[in-house]
Amino acid sequence: MRLPRILVILMIVTLAAIPAMIALAQEAETTPEPDALSRAEAAAARAEAAAARAEEVEVIATEAAEEAAGMVDLAGGLFGLFEAMSGAVGLVVPVLAVLAGLVGFRRLESAQNELREARERFERDMKLRETELDQLRDDLKSTMQRQRENAARASVALSLLPLGERQYKAQDYTGALDTYRRALALDPENPIIHYRMGYVYTQAGQLEEAARHLNRSLELDPEFGPSIATRGYVYRRTGDKMSASIERDLIYNKAEENFLQALERSPKLVDEDGEPWWGALGGLYRRRGQVEQAIRAYERATEIAPHSSYPFSNLALLYAQTHNRARMLETYARVEKLAIGEVQAEVDNYYAYADLVVARIALGKFKEVEDILETALRTAPVDSTYPLDLLVETLDRLLPELDNDHRPQAVEIRQRIMDFRAQRESQKSSAAD
Repeated sequence: MRLPRILVILMIVTLAAIPAMIALAQEAETTPEPDALSRAEAAAARAEAAAARAEEVEVIATEAAEEAAGMVDLAGGLFGLFEAMSGAVGLVVPVLAVLAGLVGFRRLESAQNELREARERFERDMKLRETELDQLRDDLKSTMQRQRENAARASVALSLLPLGERQYKAQDYTGALDTYRRALALDPENPIIHYRMGYVYTQAGQLEEAARHLNRSLELDPEFGPSIATRGYVYRRTGDKMSASIERDLIYNKAEENFLQALERSPKLVDEDGEPWWGALGGLYRRRGQVEQAIRAYERATEIAPHSSYPFSNLALLYAQTHNRARMLETYARVEKLAIGEVQAEVDNYYAYADLVVARIALGKFKEVEDILETALRTAPVDSTYPLDLLVETLDRLLPELDNDHRPQAVEIRQRIMDFRAQRESQKSSAAD
């Protein structure tokens, strides 16, 4: 590949030298003119430059000739080697061609096998994906069907809740519980239904069943304040049945913990009867002998429910315990007015009737007590003796605060309530037999 490069160089050198030689020849033939000396000097300078360039060209040409000769020798050697190997190459080339053919065939065969295996894997994967897709589609259909069915059942369950509420308000605890059981069968994971059952069981005095449903409600919704507060009430009621002991103190502590937890989340929380849960906490403090704390709790309840006789009735007795008789009577006068309004608005409101009876006894209005006592007793829930027991307990606390002239009449009314309670229990036993 270097030989053409040398020839090109020689040609370039030759062409470069021609103008110099022509110039020398022309200068040699030129006749001197008047300014001949200057022109002669210039010509001499040009001649010297041309001579210098000629020497350079000669050197380059010599080197190019030597390089060309070397390349010719190399080419000759390579040509001889090629002639020597031509016989062997004539044999090797067919062999290499055969080997290349075999290798190519093997590669082609391998590629075909890989392609076939890939196609088979692809077909297997596609069938598997189709099977999985069909299963997923079936599962989705089943899930959607179950969701529709569950939604329909939950809707029916929710429609039963107002009926259960009305039955409870009518003091029909058995009917309310039956309705809630039907709702629970339709929607067993509903925390509200469990809460409602727990509340009714509490009012019916079935505290173990109440605790079971309330705990389940809180498993489903640990932050549900009504269930937390009602569980506190169950603890308090459980402690009320125990004699003074460390065990009772521990139960009361659990009650307080639940009340405070619920009220911290919702300070204006009320129960299913519309009464503030601060009142239940006040009742707990009163049972512990923490009178000042009880008063503060009931006062909070009056702020939340200023038209309810319940917290004011309890405050009146607490004022009596602090020897503030004037404030006791003043508060009972307010209880009487509030209770009258409540029983007029809701004729079967037993607790308002009970507050009215107690207020009139405290105020010495025994004739007015006679006018409402029978009605009050008939509105007491049939399925539980607790409301009547609570009324008797309240009268027991009030008796020491009454004048000597009024105390005998109050004792007589208390006895009439006890007789009514015993008669109702007898009737229930007879009906059960």
